[in-house]
Amino acid sequence: MANFNAIGAISAALAGLIKDNYPRDDFGTALHVQLYQTRNFESPMEEGFSIYLYRVAINGSVRNTNYRRMPDGRRFKPSLPLDLHYMITPWAEDTERQHRMLGWVMRMFEDIGTLNSVYLNDYAAATGNVFMDTESVDVICDPLALNDYLTIWDRLRTLPLSITYVLRMVMIDSEVNITDGPLVQTRSFDIGEVIS
Repeated sequence: MANFNAIGAISAALAGLIKDNYPRDDFGTALHVQLYQTRNFESPMEEGFSIYLYRVAINGSVRNTNYRRMPDGRRFKPSLPLDLHYMITPWAEDTERQHRMLGWVMRMFEDIGTLNSVYLNDYAAATGNVFMDTESVDVICDPLALNDYLTIWDRLRTLPLSITYVLRMVMIDSEVNITDGPLVQTRSFDIGEVIS
């Protein structure tokens, strides 16, 4: 299971995959890929891809999880299941080029489908592995409802056509160890004793 660096590692992996895979013959070598915050949309890049984490939610379908048990028998508090919602936006001066960039990035994420621990740990800024070898995260295209898009476009006036993805069930592990008391050997009862 992943530690608290998982959200940052996933964002870095999405950016790294776009940087490493975009077709330089079609889009050139000066394409930028950046993680965006809301303030970045006020003066966006001229050409490239922005990755905007616009929502983090606790996954409601798996809320009552069991304690996490290690191979050596130690128990930890349950992992926190998160859904991460990202907006990928291609930026270009030419509209047709922007549409080609959007088509390419959608096809690329569809082809990858699942980010395994190799992708997730490779781009992470944190030292050591954030994800265990057996972990993976599905990249699911999850378009917003039209009224949600209109709300975003109303607030971010420079936002071109974008696509949204959700990465479900990112499990953030707890480091709080659950310790049991020693086994009960004997019991003593105070029944029948006279207290003076």
